[in-house]
Amino acid sequence: MGLALDDIKNFLVVSETLNVTRASEVIGITQPALSYSLKRLETEIGSDLIVRLKGGVQLTRSGELFLQKSSNLIRQWEEARNIISSDDKDIIGEFSFGVHPSVAIYTLDKILPILSKQYPRISYRLIHGLSREVTGKVVNFDIDFGIAINPVNHPDLVIKEMGKDEVTIFKTKKSAKRLILDPSLEQSNYVIKKLKKSGYTFDGHIHSDSLEVIAKMCSQNMGFAILPQRVANQYKELIRVPDAPVFKDRLCFIYRKERHQNLISKNIIKIIREITI
Repeated sequence: MGLALDDIKNFLVVSETLNVTRASEVIGITQPALSYSLKRLETEIGSDLIVRLKGGVQLTRSGELFLQKSSNLIRQWEEARNIISSDDKDIIGEFSFGVHPSVAIYTLDKILPILSKQYPRISYRLIHGLSREVTGKVVNFDIDFGIAINPVNHPDLVIKEMGKDEVTIFKTKKSAKRLILDPSLEQSNYVIKKLKKSGYTFDGHIHSDSLEVIAKMCSQNMGFAILPQRVANQYKELIRVPDAPVFKDRLCFIYRKERHQNLISKNIIKIIREITI
């Protein structure tokens, strides 16, 4: 028989309301019709998706897993349906970009204006996170495109280098002898290990998961900072420490090829692949 899109949409409403009666009111169909739709979906899936309780329903483990996948499926369908290609000026739709906030600041101004000129009616949803999180979301089909620092190779991932950067230590003329960094970053740990081997020490540290905050505090003389050069460039007060350890970054555009088989997606990929940052 195959999965029916309306049955999946009905299941999503039930999963939100956790009440078949309420869900039938929201959808605008009778309760028996909704119950039949859910049963038809469970038969096709081969597993119970909900358990009926006295006060409503509860998702089974299979229901929870199917909810995660079906939500993405419906979103992708809506995006695909919204792309109309009579000519370039009439194309509408939405694409999602995953990018670290710090990377977004110096990359998106090079990318989005070009895309907007070509496709003025296409919208973009930005999803921010660490590069490893962005990479995972691209691999799992959660987002369309990613801009990631040093993405891990994956057999299903297309990786196109867009530019390079260097992570090292910055200071001001009056910096306190304190180290400001994000300890969760591989680059920070690399620099710290090199510093320890050289015998260099600081009086204390400030930890933050925001590179913008780290750069700002460094510019205010609160300490030495471990930062990417491109982030440090936003503050004229920051001075690169000579002979400090350096971690080399690769700035990459990433996507899954099989997700982008329509002409618009392919054109967007072609445009971005030609951009150097």
